[in-house]
Amino acid sequence: MADDDGFFLPTDAFVEVLLRLPTSSRRRFRFVCKHWRDLIDERTPERQVRTKILAFFSEAGASHAVVLPDHPLPDDGGRQEWTFPSSTSNSNTYTFGYIRRIRDAGVVHLVGTCNGLLCLRDDVPNPGGGGTLSTISVVNPSRKVVKYGFGYHPTTGKYKVVVVSCLPASTCFTKRLEIDMVMVLTLGRPEPDSGWREVPGLAGPDSGYHDSGDVIVTVDGTAYWLTGRANRVAVLDLGSDDERVASFEAPPCLQVLQVPEKATCQLTSVHGRLGVLVTRQQPAAARTDVWVLEGGGGGGRRQPRWSRRWSGLLDPGGDDGLGRWITAPHFTNGEYVLSKREDTRICETWLYRRKVGDLANGSGKNAELWPLEGAEEIFHREFFYGGVATFPYVETLEPLPI
Repeated sequence: MADDDGFFLPTDAFVEVLLRLPTSSRRRFRFVCKHWRDLIDERTPERQVRTKILAFFSEAGASHAVVLPDHPLPDDGGRQEWTFPSSTSNSNTYTFGYIRRIRDAGVVHLVGTCNGLLCLRDDVPNPGGGGTLSTISVVNPSRKVVKYGFGYHPTTGKYKVVVVSCLPASTCFTKRLEIDMVMVLTLGRPEPDSGWREVPGLAGPDSGYHDSGDVIVTVDGTAYWLTGRANRVAVLDLGSDDERVASFEAPPCLQVLQVPEKATCQLTSVHGRLGVLVTRQQPAAARTDVWVLEGGGGGGRRQPRWSRRWSGLLDPGGDDGLGRWITAPHFTNGEYVLSKREDTRICETWLYRRKVGDLANGSGKNAELWPLEGAEEIFHREFFYGGVATFPYVETLEPLPI
């Protein structure tokens, strides 16, 4: 294909460029000339997508959008859900029966939809008195799935933020996501190297991201996440100048993740080492095994050595909304393991700790966290949406590296 200036681009290459563009951009390029219009219509036809039903629930504090499948599946399978919290912060609550209401909170409303985009209106109380203030925003809720990690390398003294951007899954059952890009930001890095940098990722069958948690786990200056098939652990050394993603073998027990409704997993830190929590569903309870990386790994030639340090039963809860689960990504604190219980009926959560030893050399093996007797309650509070995650924290007087 040649233009008036004599620039030549093979048609197949031009089509490849077009296929990487959003559909809306290709629509505009149809107006360049007749040849472009015919080529776009013939070689890049728009995918015919069946219109689905989107139900939007406007609620004080946080609203919810639900896209319903053409054919409903058991256990609410196949549907997509998103939460849109209001920007207001001046709210308090009162209880009506089992339901906790939010007073004086903003409400997000859906104005309309176009080409998969949602136009939202956030109405919040006017702090000056009388009426409301409205903010309009346009979002694409299924655009990307983004995971974040934050770490510090003890040798270089650098703090880094890691972002793994993934393409959205085709169904709610899919845990295997395709990675769009991996980005790194170094805090306090001088010019001209400041800003976000894209780092080379994995390729081939060992690429991808297994959607097993909300955060990327960092341990001793290294960031970790599971690859798409959950058979390998991706590793990014935050202290290396040659920033690139490598991988090593995951514990063999993660083969159970091939049946996602029967098992889940979560990367965590166990006394300064990488750990994997594997929870398998059982008829009366859920069993969680804790595997720890003893050595190797790091993407080098040394084979990783995994050992199971702890195994226990958890109460999965029932129709009463009660459940008992391991916390993550911070799972151990000294000789204690942390767990949580959530009552979804009244929006309350409890944190517990139980002494099981230091989990070294299998000393915590076969310890049980269920039933609740024997666990010490360390915190209790109300929550409105989302859940609770635990992180390590050490107080410091060190200034920010910015």
